[in-house]
Order: sequence, then C-alpha cells, then structure tokens
Amino acid sequence: MTATADGQTHGTVAGRCPVRKLAQPDDALAPPLERVDGPEPAWRIRSFELARTVLRHADATRQAGFNAEGFDRDGGSSIRPPILYLEGDAHHAQRRAAARFFAPRTVEGYRPWMQETADGLVATVRADTWTDVAPLGMRMAVQVAARVIGLDRSSSRGMHRRLDTFFEPDTSVARTPLARWRALRRSTAMLRFFLLDVQPAIRSRRRRRRDDLISRLLDDGFSDLDILTECVTYAAAGMVTTRELMTVAVWHLLDDDALLARYRAADREGRVAVLDEVLRLEPVIGHLLRRTTAPLRLEGPGGPVELPAGALVDIDVRAVNADAGTVGDDPLALRPARPLPRTVPPALLSFGDGHHKCPGAPLALVESEIFVSALVRHDLAASGPPRVRWNDVSQGYDLAALRVRRVSGPVAPSGR
Repeated sequence: MTATADGQTHGTVAGRCPVRKLAQPDDALAPPLERVDGPEPAWRIRSFELARTVLRHADATRQAGFNAEGFDRDGGSSIRPPILYLEGDAHHAQRRAAARFFAPRTVEGYRPWMQETADGLVATVRADTWTDVAPLGMRMAVQVAARVIGLDRSSSRGMHRRLDTFFEPDTSVARTPLARWRALRRSTAMLRFFLLDVQPAIRSRRRRRRDDLISRLLDDGFSDLDILTECVTYAAAGMVTTRELMTVAVWHLLDDDALLARYRAADREGRVAVLDEVLRLEPVIGHLLRRTTAPLRLEGPGGPVELPAGALVDIDVRAVNADAGTVGDDPLALRPARPLPRTVPPALLSFGDGHHKCPGAPLALVESEIFVSALVRHDLAASGPPRVRWNDVSQGYDLAALRVRRVSGPVAPSGR
C-alpha cells in the first residue's frame, strides 16, 4: 500500500515488487537542478552527485534546516548551538568528542543489552490485543540512545512519553479545550524532560563520571542548559528518526510475504541490507537545507550554474535516493542489495553526507535490525496500514497506529 500526503493508503498491484509507500504531491524525480519559487526562492537538487557536492562543500555552505536559522547565533544567547547547527572547527571538535560512542566497533559492544531490551519489549506483544509498533519502537530507541547519551539512570521511566509529547506534530485546527490541553502538554514536556531526566543524570555524573556522552560534555565545560540542548538534539536525530525507520520497515515486511520470508531467512548482513533499502526508498528526513556562504558553482543539466552567496539550497532526499543514474533501474522499487557504485552507501543520503552526516547511523541500523528481527520472528497480524503525518521540521513523515498482534508462536530467523 502507498500513502499520500493526506495520510491515506492505496493498494499496490499483487505480484509486483514492493514499491515506495510514502509520497508527497510535489514529489518529482526531475529536473536534477532547478530554481523553485516559494516563501523564499530556493535551488532544488534531485541529483545524487549534485547533492553530495553541496553537502561536502563545508567551506561554502552551512546548515539551514531543522530551524537552524532561527537559533540565536550572534545575539548574545548564553546557550551553545547544538552540534546540528555548528560549523567549522567547533563542529569538528564536538564530532570528534562524540564519535567513539557511535563507532561501529563500539556499537557492536552494545548488542547484548540491545537484544535483551528488544526481547523484553516484543514480549509485550500479545495475541488478544493490538499493540502499536511506533510507541514500541520509540521505547526501544529511547532506551538505547539514553544509555549511550547517559540518561539511563534518570529518575523516571516515562521519558519516552515526554519525548513523544514534545516531538508530536501539531495538527490542531481549532482552539478547542482539547487542542489547548495538547498545546500545554507539548509546551511543558521540555521542562519535564529537563527536570526528570536530564538534570538527575547531570547531578549523578558531576559526582562520578561514566563512559557516556553527558560525562564527556561535562568534561568539556558544558552547562546544564547546553547539555539539555544536546540531549534534545540527539533525541530528535537519534530516537525519533530511528522509531520511524523501525515502523516503516515493519510496515513493508508485513505488507509483503516474499520480503518477510527473505528477511527471516537472511543472515544479519542480509537483514541490514533490507533495512538499508527500505530507508533508501523511505528516507525519514525528506529534505536537507543548506545556505551558501560563498558563490558555489554546480554542473547543471544545461551547463555550469553559479549559486550566489546567501542562496537557499533544498536537497530533495526522496528524489536523490531515487536517482536512476545512481541506483539503476526501477528506482522506486524495493530491491535489497541492489548494485550501486562503490562509493555510494546503500541508503544513499538517508543519513546525510559531508560534515553533517549522521554520526549515529551505525547505531540506528544495528538497533533497528535487532528490534525488527525480534518482532517479526513471530507471525503477526496487522489491523491495517499506519496513519501518516508529515513533519514540517524534518520534511519527513511520522507514522502512528501500525497495530499488530501475534497469531502464532515464534518463527526463528536462520541467521540470528
């Protein structure tokens, strides 16, 4: 089934390869570079090579997405910009400080307790009631990221609910009592996250450092509010996006018997290849925005194009990930382990590229493979497709109400 911008789903033709489920009305695969009108004119890129050129031009571009340009960079704010907004030496220094917590070899060391966490969560899925995959995936993502960040010893177990509330899209259309109550919950979620989760972790690590990110930030002189900003950034970049990857992967698997059989029969590498291809096809972050800080020359379809300093560049990740010149035939079909050029990652730009490439990509894939494998080890029935909402900040999707229940005992994959 394919979901459109209104959140509705439409069936696909039986017997055909699974295809992209999530689409927007303005989705297009061409031209590779064009100037588009809007509240602010922008240069839209749909070519993988052009997109990678922009993302790797750190000396001529800066972050313009995720509300980065609304952050008070020079207005005397006492809060440091989060890593997502930093550029230059400050960005590289902070990346180096956090890198070892997300390195592939380190992530493999997390595997035993991630497996235990996933098994415990999947054990709550029963045959006599429906369980929503999205909140379950959020609990997995929160517990994993919290332990790496250093929030695992926080004073409350409700952290995933607070973060869910804070990142919940605002779909209110009227000032009803219910809408006002939801707005109040969202506005206080950040305060509750700070008081109940972040501050207790900081106090604990001021007494005794541990091997986690908060301890490292304290060593680097970060204040409590600076650490809160980083925790929220990692929550948005690591927890919420990983939840979406888990949910959309389960949706694809339960919607296609052949894909599910392939996933179950695969070894660990083969299962990750399925997740990579799902993520290529359904990138959680739909657009990456950059602002040029100097003139930038690009090779457009009709010849060289020079973008002036101050131009907004909109990298359409859904289009870039379906660039037939890079991914080959049937770019909108789901074909795990499709042949790609040697320098092209399996998920293409779903984790970004250049100096702002997601440092948590290895962690997201490993924890997603563990959680999804634990869940689909059981035969499951789904009540229907999920509800789709589009997020203005990430320019991507939020999935909810993918409800499942067990229908038989476990079916063990061959390659655990």
